[in-house]
Amino acid sequence: MRYSNAKMTGSVSHAASVVATVGSRPALGGAVSDIILAVTERQIVPGETACFPFVARTAYGIPSIHEFNVISDNPNFNPEWVRLDRSAGDSYSPHYILEISPGDIGRSQFGAYPLRLSWRAGTYRHAGGRCTLIIRPCVRAATEPAVTIWPTGQVCLLLENRRSTGIDVSISIRHRGSDWSKEWEFELPEKDDSFSFSERFDPPAGKRSGDFELVVSAAGVPLVRRTVRARRLLIPRRLISDTQVCA
Repeated sequence: MRYSNAKMTGSVSHAASVVATVGSRPALGGAVSDIILAVTERQIVPGETACFPFVARTAYGIPSIHEFNVISDNPNFNPEWVRLDRSAGDSYSPHYILEISPGDIGRSQFGAYPLRLSWRAGTYRHAGGRCTLIIRPCVRAATEPAVTIWPTGQVCLLLENRRSTGIDVSISIRHRGSDWSKEWEFELPEKDDSFSFSERFDPPAGKRSGDFELVVSAAGVPLVRRTVRARRLLIPRRLISDTQVCA
C-alpha cells in the first residue's frame, strides 16, 4: 500500500514529521530502522555479566524483546547466556539491555565472541548491531613484569590463578624490526599464593637496542602487553620502557 504523504529521506539520523501507518503499528515517515549500541566491547570473567545497552530506532512500533536475535561466529557461543530486557526510553527510540552471563565455562570457551544483534525491521530489511564479548580467565599479573634487555635478557613476574583448575599460559617477547622471538608455554596451577615466573634469554646478536614487545596471555587471551625500548648508552646504561596493561 502506498501513502502519498510518506517520504524516505535516505538518512538514518533524521526522520520526517509525517506519520503513516503500517498494519497495526504506527510508522514515522522517513524513519529508518536501526540498532545503536552504547558500547561495542565488554571484557568479563566467568560468573560476571556483560551488559550492552542499545536503542532500537524503528518506524514500525516498539519491538518486543522476543523479536531480537543474537548470534556469534564463535562456535563456542551458547545462546543460553543471552538475556534481553527493556529499560527507559521513548516510543520512537525504545531502550534495551543485552546481557551475556557465561557462568562456569570450560577452557575452550575463553576468548573473543563477535556478536550480531538483529531484528526484522518490517518487510524491508534486518536492523542489526555488532559488538564483541571477551571472556578472560581468572588469571592476573600480581606485579608489573620486570623486563631487562641489557646486559642480559630476563623476564620476571608474579601470576595469580583464581580458578579452581589449571590454565594454559604463554609468555613471549619479540624484537620489532626482526624475526627474533622467544616464547614460554606452561600450565599455571591452581594455587592459593602467587606463582613466580623467571626466565633468561639471549637477545639477538647485534640487536640489543630497539623495541621489544612482551605479551602475557592466559587461555589465548592477552593479559599484559608491554613495549620495552632498550638503548645501549655509554654513560649511563638505561632501560626505557612503556607499559600497557590490558583490562
